[in-house]
Amino acid sequence: MPADLRVYYTKDTEYFVGQGGVQEYPFATSLLDFLYLDLPDDNLTHIYFDALNLNAERKSESIRILQKKIGTLFADVFDALPEGKSILEKLAQYVAAGDGVHFSFSVLSTGFERVESDIFSEVLYPRSIEEIVEFFIRECLRRELRFRRCKSCGKYFALTGYSNTEYCDRLFGDSNKTCKEAGAVRLYRTKIIADPKIQAYNRAYKKRFAWIKYKKISKEAFYEWSERARVQRDRCLANEITLEELEQWLGEN
Repeated sequence: MPADLRVYYTKDTEYFVGQGGVQEYPFATSLLDFLYLDLPDDNLTHIYFDALNLNAERKSESIRILQKKIGTLFADVFDALPEGKSILEKLAQYVAAGDGVHFSFSVLSTGFERVESDIFSEVLYPRSIEEIVEFFIRECLRRELRFRRCKSCGKYFALTGYSNTEYCDRLFGDSNKTCKEAGAVRLYRTKIIADPKIQAYNRAYKKRFAWIKYKKISKEAFYEWSERARVQRDRCLANEITLEELEQWLGEN
């Protein structure tokens, strides 16, 4: 494995420095990506394997066990919920339990070096993927960094901004929207659907649509009515008419 690989971090960024140059990631990103890496898929790449020239290791059972151990640490220690206990308090309980598939800490050999002209950082010369994982986990603990499961994709993300953030910035499914963007759209739709003005229109729409089946109205007449009804609905949403006036129009037309 490359003896000249250096791994370090600054406030917001992780750095992997080796023969292939410098690769940068937002802090904690590589750890989260590793946690959710679907191994042993040979088409997947990850900086931990690439930097150490250990791509064959993706088929190792020990790597999958390591992922499980990281998962328990996130669930029991780093998860922002439940509230009321500090990360260090939860870590003490986690270590004391020590049963099942638990992450355990080892001895890491690190240095303290000038990584930029005016920046010094703890630096790791890793010999294994486990050492890189522990290196970043230790720093997450020092920072008492909390994580939350995204309400869209269910994966953990770091709470580096607002503590009430509920969505991550990963791409949502096969779309070109992030979970945060998709979540905002979903919340907007939920809010709109719950609006009494929209509910009044929807009730009338469903009632009229059902008339087609019973031949109480033709399709042409229904579509003509629905266009006029949408105009009245939009007028109500714009506060040009009241909800009562909309309901009266829907009942009379």
